[in-house]
Amino acid sequence: MPNHIETELKLGCSDESVWEEIMSAEALVSVTVSGSENIQQLEARYFDTPSHALQKAQLAYRLRREGENWIATVKGGGSSKGGLHARLEWNVVVSSNEPDIGVFAHTEIGERLQEVIGDEIVEPILITFFERRMVDVVMPDSSTIEVAADKGAIIAGEKTAPILEIELELKAGDPKTLFMLGAALSRELPLLPESDSKFYRGLLLAGLSTVQQKKNPVPQVGTAKPVSEAISELLIDLIHHILTAQRAFLENPQLPELVHELRIGLRRLRSVMEFAEPLNVIKQYTWYQDELKKISQRLAALRELDVAYASWRQLQEHQSEERGSKVWLGDVLAESRNQEMEKIVSEFNFGLTTPVLLGLWGELLDNDWRGSIVSDSTAEKFVSNGLVNWIKKVRNGAESVVWSDVSDVHNFRLGIKKLRYVVEVMQPLLGDRASIEEQLEKLQDTLGNITDVRSTELLLKDLLRSKSSRAVHLEAGMLMGWQMREQLLLQKKANKNWKKFNRAAKKWK
Repeated sequence: MPNHIETELKLGCSDESVWEEIMSAEALVSVTVSGSENIQQLEARYFDTPSHALQKAQLAYRLRREGENWIATVKGGGSSKGGLHARLEWNVVVSSNEPDIGVFAHTEIGERLQEVIGDEIVEPILITFFERRMVDVVMPDSSTIEVAADKGAIIAGEKTAPILEIELELKAGDPKTLFMLGAALSRELPLLPESDSKFYRGLLLAGLSTVQQKKNPVPQVGTAKPVSEAISELLIDLIHHILTAQRAFLENPQLPELVHELRIGLRRLRSVMEFAEPLNVIKQYTWYQDELKKISQRLAALRELDVAYASWRQLQEHQSEERGSKVWLGDVLAESRNQEMEKIVSEFNFGLTTPVLLGLWGELLDNDWRGSIVSDSTAEKFVSNGLVNWIKKVRNGAESVVWSDVSDVHNFRLGIKKLRYVVEVMQPLLGDRASIEEQLEKLQDTLGNITDVRSTELLLKDLLRSKSSRAVHLEAGMLMGWQMREQLLLQKKANKNWKKFNRAAKKWK
């Protein structure tokens, strides 16, 4: 069979108890093609050479039993971003379950496959088996999607991992419909975008993955496209950045830096959305801003506990008293953090962010809407003019800030943060003016440390209201005194950073 590009959105389900409800979800019932329901028992065997030649070449070779038939498949190239998978695929019906790459000789991948494998043998490396329930749906715009719900297991040697996921494969039409359907399903079911294929999950399970885990670099704007297209693609990259940060957080929620990174990702997306609002690339702009803000606020308590605990640890470095059997402030903070963490992890695992992020992604893929946007501005001109206005607004706002008022400083810092995040992702269009980001980052960090003092004070008052331990209250008082001392030093530092920022901002007049 000729190759084609398979485009699908994969969503992992976090609760096995809803398995029977998936195909009867309200989001599917009204669009399901009558008579398209089907159930298959699938078994797939994946192969590679002893030197992992196929994996190194970014190819996957499998044999899958579908009913009475065996299908040989090679997948390669493509991309995986936030649950959206697009890759080349070649399929051939074969007569047995024995591996034979010769069946692809007359396909476009045949020569490449033989070149990669050479004289090596291919051997089984993992197996998947699962029940697949399928229906076809026709969306309101006539796009056709195959919905498959898979439940089963991955087997790699003596290790196993569960399969419980939904795949939405675009058969015909507009990719945006995958996200709109995914968003609708995730309002009913506990779903998270799944960026890993069953094959890759199996490689990780078997300890065979040769792929280096990449960092989560901050996206940057493209420079060679019309402004509405460049900004829309940047916003999609920022959504993917959040999904990657969310996954890292859910895998290690005890690490404060991962909470912080997720919050920054949400703030960065909201800032760029606000900056791009004049382009009108998002139809429901206000609704998405409000929903993203609610998600950020849900993480705020956890972040405040992390900040307070870090300050307490700093204080401990300057104390020599033995702990003994006392109840210490650090214990109270750690216990509160664990309780808050468990609640937040549960909410995020059940798809708190999924309908919002998938819905926004779908809107940004709406070519008809984007095509209706009229702009005589290049991306460079739009960004430059917008930043001039934002910088002017920040500088004017500084004139009315009462630096001894923490609330004033906090509000001013929000403006600095938004400006910094926009400058950060627009770097390719800024030329020699990009140096302003360094000054914004320093100013943001300093102002953040000042406002942390106030948030810690409010947190401790609330947290210790029911605590009778004198030792805990004594430590809380010492911590607040320690932070107030730091605040006085930071205010001087903030003044210096502000002067440096103003010098850098002169290039934007």
